[in-house]
Order: sequence, then structure tokens, then C-alpha cells
Amino acid sequence: MPTAEKAMERLSGRMDTLDDLYGRGIVTGNLLRKQIKSLLSSKDARTIYREQIETDKQAIKILCRLEDPVAWRELFSRNRDEREGFFFKTLEDMMGIKDDRRERILRMLQLSCLPFYSGFLPLTSSVKREVSKAKPSRVSVLD
Repeated sequence: MPTAEKAMERLSGRMDTLDDLYGRGIVTGNLLRKQIKSLLSSKDARTIYREQIETDKQAIKILCRLEDPVAWRELFSRNRDEREGFFFKTLEDMMGIKDDRRERILRMLQLSCLPFYSGFLPLTSSVKREVSKAKPSRVSVLD
């Protein structure tokens, strides 16, 4: 399994290429979203997520909720498609920021651990819980 530092180097190189293509207007719209999703769903991104973000996941959620409770409630009230669109729009907006690529990657991964965005990127290898079957009624029709 790759170390987080080597994974970050590889991911930063891929982000550099994507930044260049985005900056020149070659990759935009749905293609950009697919590339961002591919980048953040990679084995390297999962390694970074597991080693640097997953342990602070609860603190990130609390901080985000405290910083903007109105936006938090608003995002929870939207349906899945709207939240997914907003998630990728936010990631696209982050592409325009000329910060350190490593910091940007970490911020993108932190964003993906919020409860209303957590299902859009396969960052954890945990198996989803099986949907419980409906319990039979306690009242019989014969009663």
C-alpha cells in the first residue's frame, strides 16, 4: 500500500495536469466533473483520505456546521441530485483557486466527508449496511 506522501505526490501531479487543461479551457463542464471524480476516487486519494482525513471526520462535520448552520440546513433539505450538482460545482470552483495543490486536494477530500456529500466519492472501503427488511405487523388481520 502506498504511503500518504507518495500518494500525495502522484495526486498532485495529476492535479497539476488537470489544472493546466482546465486553465486553457480544454476540460470544462461534465468532462471536468468526470476528471475530478476520477482523481478523487483513485487509490491514492483513498490512501490520503484514510490516513489524513478520516480520523478528523467528526471534527470537520462539527466545524462546518458551526461555521454556517443556515447552509448546512439548506443542503440537507435538497434532494440527492441537487446536492451532487452543488458538490461538483464547489469542486469546480476550487479548481480556479491557485493555492498549493496539496492543500486544495485535502480541502476537496474534506468536503467529500460531509454527510450530505459522503456518497458521491467512494473513499471508504466499508461495506454499506444492508437495508433492513420490513418487520411484520404486530397486529394480525384476524384480531
